[in-house]
Amino acid sequence: MINQFLTSASIRQKVFVGYALSIGLAILGTTTGLGIGQHYQKAALAEFTDAQKQENLLKNLQIAILDLRSYPYLGALAVPIEDLQLLQDKIDQAQQLLLEAEGFVREFETCSHTNTNQLLDLLKTNRIIIDSYNTLIKSLLQEIESGNLPLGALKLAEKQLLEQNNPELTTALEGFFEKSEQLIRAAQVKQKQALSALKRAEQCCNGIIYSSMIASVAIAILLAIHTSNAIAQRLKSLTEITEQVKQESNFTLQAPVTTQDEVGVLATSLNQLIHGMADYTQELQQTEIQLIQNEKMSSLGTMVAGIAHEMNNPINFIYGNLFFASDYIEDLLSLVELYQQYYPNPDPEIQNQLEEIDLEFLAQDLPKIIASLKGGAERIREIVLSMRNFSRLDEAEMKPVNIHEGIDNTLVLFSNRLNPGIEVIKQYGDLPLVDCYPAQLNQVFMNILENALDAIEHKSVESCPSQVFTIRIQTELVDQNWVVIRIADNGPGIPAAIKDRIFDPFFTTKEPGKGIGLGLAISYQIITQHRGKIEVASEPGQGAEFVISLPI
Repeated sequence: MINQFLTSASIRQKVFVGYALSIGLAILGTTTGLGIGQHYQKAALAEFTDAQKQENLLKNLQIAILDLRSYPYLGALAVPIEDLQLLQDKIDQAQQLLLEAEGFVREFETCSHTNTNQLLDLLKTNRIIIDSYNTLIKSLLQEIESGNLPLGALKLAEKQLLEQNNPELTTALEGFFEKSEQLIRAAQVKQKQALSALKRAEQCCNGIIYSSMIASVAIAILLAIHTSNAIAQRLKSLTEITEQVKQESNFTLQAPVTTQDEVGVLATSLNQLIHGMADYTQELQQTEIQLIQNEKMSSLGTMVAGIAHEMNNPINFIYGNLFFASDYIEDLLSLVELYQQYYPNPDPEIQNQLEEIDLEFLAQDLPKIIASLKGGAERIREIVLSMRNFSRLDEAEMKPVNIHEGIDNTLVLFSNRLNPGIEVIKQYGDLPLVDCYPAQLNQVFMNILENALDAIEHKSVESCPSQVFTIRIQTELVDQNWVVIRIADNGPGIPAAIKDRIFDPFFTTKEPGKGIGLGLAISYQIITQHRGKIEVASEPGQGAEFVISLPI
């Protein structure tokens, strides 16, 4: 899931998620710290408040009881009613404090080391004393208000109070004060513990908040470093690929696309650009090759056409006059024969001349010479015609062409290289006319035949000077839709290591000055333009066979 997100998410999404994670962690940590801190702070504060309240109640109870014991003498001649009312208020306050003290003692008994049962008994005894004070003072106040206070009533009240303040009660009250002091000290300890817990809760809260902040900052820094390094590394890789393509002109290189973010899109665009540059460069090279070859073939065609034209006129003159020369010679020989018939015994000088020129041999050999001259003139005329047909580079449109005628015209141009040690075997099938560019197709035949002759001559010179080499040319019609031309030789063949590269531009195995590696590359391009196919089959030492397939 995470890997899929890292692969498919954009850089903006990754940065957003990273910072959202950091900020979210900070907010979560702060919220958690505050929540935990508030929870423990609330508990500690409640404990501190309870302990403080308990301490105050016990202290107030001690003060109230001490105040009550400061009013034991009521037998004075004049006791102001205000003092009795003040004493009644203090008794009420003491009773209320007793109720609260009993409640806090019961609540505090689970965490106190004091004998709370004895303390409760003491509070109960004090309640009885306070209740006695309360009953006595209330009755005195009622009698004073009604004016029915008998003489000696105050003395009796004083006696009752003194009876209640006996040594046993004093001892009990001292025990109460001692026990209450223990509770007060315990409450103070509890307050200190609560304050310590409150401080620890605050420290815990701050620790969680600070830790979350530090973790958030650390995650943000790590994400920033990771994101920047990832982007920088991939951009560096793209830069290296670009520089390598620029320096080596190697358009087969491709930048790795590992993500779908902006850098991945950039890498994809760069790969498309490199691929486009490769296609453009290849087209440019092919165009350059074609222009060079067209220029070369145009120059060759112009030269061949000029030579053919210049040769054609004198050859026609010679060929035409040979007929007249043959007739004249026949007439002269007939005349000589008549002279010999009617003058069988010529003069000695004539006889010597006849013997010197060997008239009989001359009469037999001269017609043969004339016939040989005619054959040579006809051969020259055929060569001139082939040169003219081969040089038809001005034909910009496709036209129906006799394939066999193009092959034969090309073979004529190699007549000087077809020595007796090289046999050309023609196995022509019955082919229809094929729509093509004649000059370009002749160029293909010439390139293949030239390579075959070069290979044969190389093998002949190196190892087999006495071997008879052959160039076999076969044509056939396949499936009524394709014309197949096979040109095979029994030369040294093509090594397997370079067989897949022979159609590459500028690839050649020939010696410097004997080829630049464009012939087969141009042939491949020409056949492709004709919507055909050209293939090669070869075994080292067994020769090579080129198969050309052209659609009808």
